[in-house]
Amino acid sequence: MVDTTASEVEPPMAAQPNARSGASKCAYTHDIIRVDDLNIAIDLKGTDLNVIRGASFRIPAGKTVALVGESGSGKSIISQAILGILPSVARITGGRIDYREHAKDEAIDLASLEDNSAQRLALRGGKMSIIFQEPMTSLSPLHTIGNQIGEALELHRDEIAPDEVKKTVIDMLDLVGFPKPDAAYSMYPMELSGGLRQRAMIAMALICHPALLIADEPTTALDVSMQAKILSLLIELQDKLGMAVLLITHDLGVVANMADEVVVLYHGQVMEAGSREAIFRDPHHPYLKALLAAVPDLDMDYGAKLHSLRDIDHEIPVSMRGDIEDRKSHADEVILRVRHLCKSFIAKKQKGWLSKEQTVTRAVDDVSFDVRRGECFGLVGESGCGKTTTLKLLVRALSADSGSVEWFEEDRKIDLLALHGDDLKRFRPKMQMVFQDPFSSLSPRQTVLNILKEPMEVHGLLQGEKGGRSRYAAELMRLVGLQPSYLGRYPHSFSGGQRQRVGIARALALRPDLVFLDEPVSALDVSVQAQVLNLLKQLQDELGLTYVFISHNLAVVRYIADRIGVMFRGQLVELATREELFDNPLHPYTKALLDVVPHASLDHPLDFDRINRDMASEGRNWSPPFAPLSDESDMQMIRINDDHFVRVIVGTDPATLVQESK
Repeated sequence: MVDTTASEVEPPMAAQPNARSGASKCAYTHDIIRVDDLNIAIDLKGTDLNVIRGASFRIPAGKTVALVGESGSGKSIISQAILGILPSVARITGGRIDYREHAKDEAIDLASLEDNSAQRLALRGGKMSIIFQEPMTSLSPLHTIGNQIGEALELHRDEIAPDEVKKTVIDMLDLVGFPKPDAAYSMYPMELSGGLRQRAMIAMALICHPALLIADEPTTALDVSMQAKILSLLIELQDKLGMAVLLITHDLGVVANMADEVVVLYHGQVMEAGSREAIFRDPHHPYLKALLAAVPDLDMDYGAKLHSLRDIDHEIPVSMRGDIEDRKSHADEVILRVRHLCKSFIAKKQKGWLSKEQTVTRAVDDVSFDVRRGECFGLVGESGCGKTTTLKLLVRALSADSGSVEWFEEDRKIDLLALHGDDLKRFRPKMQMVFQDPFSSLSPRQTVLNILKEPMEVHGLLQGEKGGRSRYAAELMRLVGLQPSYLGRYPHSFSGGQRQRVGIARALALRPDLVFLDEPVSALDVSVQAQVLNLLKQLQDELGLTYVFISHNLAVVRYIADRIGVMFRGQLVELATREELFDNPLHPYTKALLDVVPHASLDHPLDFDRINRDMASEGRNWSPPFAPLSDESDMQMIRINDDHFVRVIVGTDPATLVQESK
């Protein structure tokens, strides 16, 4: 574990801003926000817990400052203090937050303002606004998009006519990139994709043309393509409106492409601050160096290990060791064979009083692949490409329309799609699942002991052995590096990374052969992500496990997967080993995904102009043989070499593709 004591570094003021390609052209004139020796405490049953201690930094007018750190470091509570929306148990105990919109204005100490004073209310929403992390929970499901955005305008502009409100909102929706802003005005959040919901949040934050925009993890819930588009949009809007941006994130790849200045927080203290160039080229503090080393990157060596800030010590239960040698002796044999899997969904839209219009969506379209025992098979693609639907079909959470899923063990072959009732229940322990969100996937009403015992009770494991399930639950806790003494706790008392480890322990309770991992680290910050990824790799090796790993983060998949399938609109478009896919991608969609991955390095900046111009990630601009010549053209996966397949027009010569790629 790195030493992160504050004595190693004096919390500095951020250095002179560094020019950034594509950044706002607003000239630096003054600091719009200057935080000086800020201290914030939380009241815990009469005792003050100091969560921000002597933080000092600035936000120059028209520039982007990134506030970086792990979950719990104090990033969001500083933004809440700036806006005056601290929770009731928190209070500012010292320091200043000076706000100055123009260089000649007298500074306003935001720390001294009452949260609901007239001056504070005029600033909040009018001059300073925020984009929250999760757009679905931040938008009201009961009000239209136009109504919610217009409300902010009506609050901060006196006597504005309803027609003018609607026109201004539609203009803003157009500015943030809605394809049909007039129609979007009357739509509800549930009718929009994740990317459009985030654009609606941006429109709401910018409707009053604020001088300062706080973006709190604005792209965490988005896939890499949509993330790149949202980041490009923020840069473009910052340029047009001349506003300053406080970017709160744990994604150092986003920071490298967006920030002019960077402030690194750890346990409420500023560990290091400076220009983007200084932070990435010449980091000094050991905590910052450790954060940079924990980021999975497309340039790291195959087989290299991520440097975790805190290693996890774990212990293999004696009861699991009997299965390990048997699994390893059958390594590389096919354990799961998927052929021509299809699934469609029918949406019915009311067309009139007596008729409905049906729309058929092919969520999974003729998907075929093998999973080999002992490997990690990755599935990547944008949100909505069919990854999770494919997983649900494999675990029988959904019924397939057609195709086959076969399971192989010893000399037996089992048709999974034909299993029902007791036969299906008896098979389920062989395949288990770790879910994406560690917060919602664990019952808040159960202790960890009951969470781990539940699958044992359902499937009759250790039945009749007095105290056996509790002892086994303790072994499972040690397996994932948690203390057995935590078994009596409820999920809310754990951090995100600890909850995900409880989820992993629950998945391993029935000693499965195959574990499905659905975006298991997307909700975690980089340091905890490195912890969990390293733990998963160690458990795979030590227990002889087989994984199917689903993610939209290509750097994470590159780190953990052995073979990777790339999905686009329900179809596999490329399938290859990790080395072959990343060193020699053939399909334009795979190349487009690789182009939009943000690197935590200044040597590989995102080309936002190219991203906006090149629509390859949307299936446009594909040329034959990757795009059909007509509606009658047949497409198929063809073999390039032993482990590399790509979807092209039937009859395409593989040698031609290889030659063109060179």
